[in-house]
Amino acid sequence: MTPLFHFDENIRKVADQALALCADHFAEIERIKEYNQQKMLKAFQQYNVSESMFCGSTGYGFDDRGRDTLDKIYAYVFDAEDALARHNFMSGTHTLTVALFGMLRPGDEMLCVTGTPYDTIQPVIGITECSGSLKDFGVKYSEVALKADGTVDLDEIKATVTEKRPKMVYIQRSKGYTTRPSLRLKEIKAICDVVKPASPDTIIMLDNCYGEFTEFESPISVGVDIMAGSMIKNAGGGIAPTGGYIAGKADLVELCSYRLSAPGTGRELGCTLSVLREMYMGAFHAPAVTAEAVKTAVFASALFEILGYDVEPSYKTRRGDIIDVITLGSPEKMCAFCRGIQAGSPIDSFVSPVPSPMPGYDSEVIMAAGAFTLGSSIEMSADGPIREPYAVYLQGGLSFATAKVSVMLAAQEVEKN
Repeated sequence: MTPLFHFDENIRKVADQALALCADHFAEIERIKEYNQQKMLKAFQQYNVSESMFCGSTGYGFDDRGRDTLDKIYAYVFDAEDALARHNFMSGTHTLTVALFGMLRPGDEMLCVTGTPYDTIQPVIGITECSGSLKDFGVKYSEVALKADGTVDLDEIKATVTEKRPKMVYIQRSKGYTTRPSLRLKEIKAICDVVKPASPDTIIMLDNCYGEFTEFESPISVGVDIMAGSMIKNAGGGIAPTGGYIAGKADLVELCSYRLSAPGTGRELGCTLSVLREMYMGAFHAPAVTAEAVKTAVFASALFEILGYDVEPSYKTRRGDIIDVITLGSPEKMCAFCRGIQAGSPIDSFVSPVPSPMPGYDSEVIMAAGAFTLGSSIEMSADGPIREPYAVYLQGGLSFATAKVSVMLAAQEVEKN
């Protein structure tokens, strides 16, 4: 067959080596995909999903069967008592904000046990000064630092929770713009097992962005009380055009619904217009698409490790999310990497990304994202702040066959610099 993309011979050889190294891990990813995809199918059948549920609603949205059933679908696949799966959520940060403001009250304390949360949630909490933050409303904040190796400090978590008895323990599963390991379910369970005996009434909340469908179990099944994420990441399967979800204990989800709409109306309010078909399709495809993204991350780790770069996690490591951190060591190589990813994209492949300011970040950010949905991290994308250690954050890939091209083009561009 005639090659469709030009790669240097060395890049082709390294890619073949990387694929060989990934074989066993790929087989495990396929097993996880099959289980989660069948669970999604079971959920659709359990709640008798029908064509009539895709019609949508206008105005107040009262008695919208499609909306209410989609909530039940997400509750089922996440092992939760209840869920809100809505297009009204504008981003993962907005979804988390609704949840935090829904559950926390003046005088309550929020304790983050995974170090400082990522950039865009900091103004919400009040770590970065911003009018309208939780801090403005009298919610206290504290955190437990990670260990030097980037792992959670269970002993310090136990001591702090025992002393403070906070209203909420907050866990960030993904690494954000740091190089620490993302959390797998075994680490999340270990946190829950420490927190609950020390303070049974403390709410354990998880920022689950990037982590959905990467393992057999759900965080709810290992002790998390409530979690939230974005539908333009794993949970929307690359089809949902916007939205987010909150899932967990029914009483907590109800509190969040009052913040989403209004006290008293909660989940009963909110029309769906014409987005339900895409929301359902996105949910159905989410486990399979997530598996493609995880394969892409494993392959990229192997390829760049062979080329001599520091990568977190290693291709050998089982994963709790879809993100790779590839430390390139210079702004020039970051830009080269992003050029390669953009050149391999289906949309705007002719564009050359450059660093620029971005709201919520303290340095310029470079981003490659030739996506069908703007900002969709489940599609192939790479980004990072232009600051030391000059690392790019790679995530997504709707199909491994095309994402592999992007990774190889990125490696080829980096090797030129």
